[in-house]
Amino acid sequence: MNCPVDQTPLTRKIYEDAIEIDLCDACGGVWLDKGELEKIQDIKVNDYSEELKMIPDYVGKSILLAKSKNASPVHCPVCSQVLERREYGYGSQVMIDSCVQGHGVWLDKGELKDLELFYERSRVDTAKMRKGFLQGLLG
Repeated sequence: MNCPVDQTPLTRKIYEDAIEIDLCDACGGVWLDKGELEKIQDIKVNDYSEELKMIPDYVGKSILLAKSKNASPVHCPVCSQVLERREYGYGSQVMIDSCVQGHGVWLDKGELKDLELFYERSRVDTAKMRKGFLQGLLG
């Protein structure tokens, strides 16, 4: 399978000790087969506690998000159809390219880490909301 951006052969790599991903050594992008992104979302191996303490660069991410909307289309390395470009989830500020046939998703360099930070930040926010809700009930 080749990279949808630069046609370099993708290298298989084990990510977070559990999931086999396809990595482009040239551009740093990652192809995730169907269901692998969800598995990564559920696994917590990497420690992002230091990054979570920092205030996110929402302005910089917004600029990158806007620029990536106009990037050249890429094609699915499995079926060759144009990948659908969209923001992942609500407020992630990460643009992913997904196969309309369901074969998987393409993430440009750094987007996998950005998504993991988004997942972790969402977990922390949810835990804080639950704690505040319970304190309000018991309060």
